[in-house]
Amino acid sequence: MSIESQLGGLTGPLPDGITDGVALGTGLADGYDFYESAIGSVVVTFNPQGVSSLDLAEGWEVRYADRHHRALIRAEAPSQWERFIPEAIEKGTPGKLPVDLRSVTEFQRQVLVTTATIPKGEVRPYGWVAREVERPGAVRAVGSAVARNPIPLIIPCHRVIRSDGHIGNYSLGGPHNKIELLEHEGSIVGLKFDE
Repeated sequence: MSIESQLGGLTGPLPDGITDGVALGTGLADGYDFYESAIGSVVVTFNPQGVSSLDLAEGWEVRYADRHHRALIRAEAPSQWERFIPEAIEKGTPGKLPVDLRSVTEFQRQVLVTTATIPKGEVRPYGWVAREVERPGAVRAVGSAVARNPIPLIIPCHRVIRSDGHIGNYSLGGPHNKIELLEHEGSIVGLKFDE
């Protein structure tokens, strides 16, 4: 294991004397910055491995601390990723943007990688994702994995729906945001909404 990986696993406040640049470059801390999306302002965190999370800007720091337990530093994304982040948010796919899925299990990673292949303007049921990861009986587990997606919008979990055509819930602000995203992408026709 590299020293960068070992340092990246540390949690809590930064040690005294560590500069922001060193903390970001070694993975001791994640950088973060704000971007616009179809559902408003979002915050994207990143480290040397790639984008590690995306959340709604309002109240995100508490949710991030509860989930990731890592130091944060306000910073611009690495220059080689600068244009890829807004593009990935708009297109709903990582494309050339590296993503850091170390916070999820191997099964969750498989689900999220499969979910990232759903084209903009289309939806797929949880059962389709389960079949694609060769676990057809794991539809509920797929639903749980999608709900724990650390990088929504970029990994488009909003494009995964129930087999009966209902859109289901959405971890990034609730079903109204899922509806708004699907409308923005032109894939809302024929879907059902819970009252």
